Amino acid sequence: MALALQVVSSHILGALDIEKALSVQEGLVSLLVPHAASEADTLKRPNYPRLFLLDGCSINLPLGPLSSRLRAHSPGSKFLALLPPDRSGESEMMLLFNWGIDGFVTLHKKWKTELPKAAVALLRGRPWVPSEVLLAFVKQMKALLDRQLLAGQSLTAREGQVLQLLFRHLTNKEIAHQLNISERTAKFHVSNVLSKLGLQNRRNLLVSTLVD
Repeated sequence: MALALQVVSSHILGALDIEKALSVQEGLVSLLVPHAASEADTLKRPNYPRLFLLDGCSINLPLGPLSSRLRAHSPGSKFLALLPPDRSGESEMMLLFNWGIDGFVTLHKKWKTELPKAAVALLRGRPWVPSEVLLAFVKQMKALLDRQLLAGQSLTAREGQVLQLLFRHLTNKEIAHQLNISERTAKFHVSNVLSKLGLQNRRNLLVSTLVD
């Protein structure tokens, strides 16, 4: 559990409630850093990877792009989104998962019990995502490969890992961090993946995921 924990919530009472829920899990209290009320607050700790707990009930910014900006600023960070019940359907989670958010907790009656379990899972490198969302993600990747992979081409195991991270909007630097490889090696693998898919750049890849 090397990452620090930071709650991002524009409501002070909401932030305190989230921190209190985390404190019941032994080992999490010592990882907490002061909560952030805004994106600007999180940037006060430059290049400081954290597990960000994004309060989807109070943050008035799209969580996906926010997580992407925070990860670019602090590579190696992870993200757990707390979602209101009316915005926690499979399609909403799928969109956020594609943006690189690693876990979801719906603010239902048992959220305070689930939250520390989710945080521990993410700190140990395991996603906290409903199985149907993971299945939809795999189907999305398979559909792209079936449609785009050029004749006679196949992806290596490493290229498959890179493709998954490309799907989730990670940059070359972030891919390198995730896979414990150099940024130059990550760039090489990304180039190979895009070439085998007949795509000029990662923007084309992300656009192509929207095609049925």
